[in-house]
Amino acid sequence: MKKIAMTFLATTAMVSAASAADLAARYNKAPPPLAAAAYNWTGLYIGVNGGWAFNSSGTGDLVASDPLLAPAIAAGGVPTNRDAKHQGGFGGGQIGYNWQMNQFVFGLEADIQGADIGRTNATFFPGGGGIVPINNTARDHIDWFGTARARLGFAANTALFYVTGGAAFGGVQSSVSSISAPPFPGSTFSGSSSDTRFGWSAGAGVEWAFAPNWTVRGEYLHVDLGRNDVAMSDPAAPGVTATYRFHHEFDAVRVGVNYKFGGPVVAKF
Repeated sequence: MKKIAMTFLATTAMVSAASAADLAARYNKAPPPLAAAAYNWTGLYIGVNGGWAFNSSGTGDLVASDPLLAPAIAAGGVPTNRDAKHQGGFGGGQIGYNWQMNQFVFGLEADIQGADIGRTNATFFPGGGGIVPINNTARDHIDWFGTARARLGFAANTALFYVTGGAAFGGVQSSVSSISAPPFPGSTFSGSSSDTRFGWSAGAGVEWAFAPNWTVRGEYLHVDLGRNDVAMSDPAAPGVTATYRFHHEFDAVRVGVNYKFGGPVVAKF
């Protein structure tokens, strides 16, 4: 009987010790680590940017002319395309606001740029067939431009991939001339226009948050400011005109840096 009691007590002690060890391991276990904090793109931002604009085709197509110019046009003395291409640099600033819902980001942005976009195209026609030598010059220049766009993006933590589109506007100067080359006296046909144009813009980009309140971006944008006509005439030859149509469009690549106001992160549990 004594042996049975001793065995029972020993067994009870072992079971109690095992239960206590199990409880200690269960309640002394370290809590699971928090998930890494995710960047939150919501908030107001301002920044600066700069880039390069270009297009692959020249603008300045002949759309109307006086019949008296027909021989010169047929001989090539007055070209049918002025080949005034857009290329050059620009730089400016932007301001915008983003709203983030889960991984999707919607934003509104406006920017303004000072620009030197345009190239003067000069061609020389040597004459012949009753046409004197002529210097032809054309230029379509964008002095400044801006956009007001919506952005729709997908956030992968500190990286944002987005598409964008909206309105565009800018200051445009266009000019054409055909001047008889020395030593031949003769006509000086010329014309110019300067105005503010309105159109549209669209593109895509990627933005990266490299510090708590700082982001850097690369962006492609197509800008189309519409068309306008420039009439080339000579005061000494009233009624003799040639009209050229310029299309003010270009592609642009740019980089920018933004400062974002407000808290940049939200903890995930």
